[in-house]
Amino acid sequence: MRAKKSKRGLLALLLVFLVVISSVFIGSLARFLTTTEVSDEAVVAKFGLNIPNTIDLFYESYTEDVMADTTGKNIIAPGTFGKYKFNVTGTSEVAYSVSADISLTYSDEWGNYKPLEFSINGADWTDFEQFKTALASALSSNNQLPNTIYTNAQTIYWRWPFSVSSELDIKDTEMGSMAADATAPKVTVDIKVTAGQVILP
Repeated sequence: MRAKKSKRGLLALLLVFLVVISSVFIGSLARFLTTTEVSDEAVVAKFGLNIPNTIDLFYESYTEDVMADTTGKNIIAPGTFGKYKFNVTGTSEVAYSVSADISLTYSDEWGNYKPLEFSINGADWTDFEQFKTALASALSSNNQLPNTIYTNAQTIYWRWPFSVSSELDIKDTEMGSMAADATAPKVTVDIKVTAGQVILP
């Protein structure tokens, strides 16, 4: 009898232990739970304004009147003239503006003599300083809105007038004589066009 009671007691104790363990285990699983996964991504805004990185303003020959003795050597002389169409194109996903500057440099051999004339339409010719202002104004822009297409083509015209006066003929001849003595006077035109992002007011 005692053995049966002992077994019953042990079984009852084991049953209570299992109930307690089960309640703890079930309690640890029974909870409110929610999970959300979110993400976002971005790419850099497009800035696709294309500015030429070369300029072809002076040439190595002018019909049959003037021709360099070496291939690839650009030359100028009284009576020569030329032009170059300068293009700035593109669009941008940010607001932007365009500005421009141009410079003309005569080498020391020229002294104060600066014979080249310039034009933006091929009809109205001015000295370089006036032309510089006109070209900068033509290439520059006000602030442009994002995704606004910018297309601006300007033609640069230049010329060296032929036989303006006997006094200038002497100057022209001096320049040519120096070139024959291997100290050729040079002219250099540099154009700087800047396209940049702006913050609109």
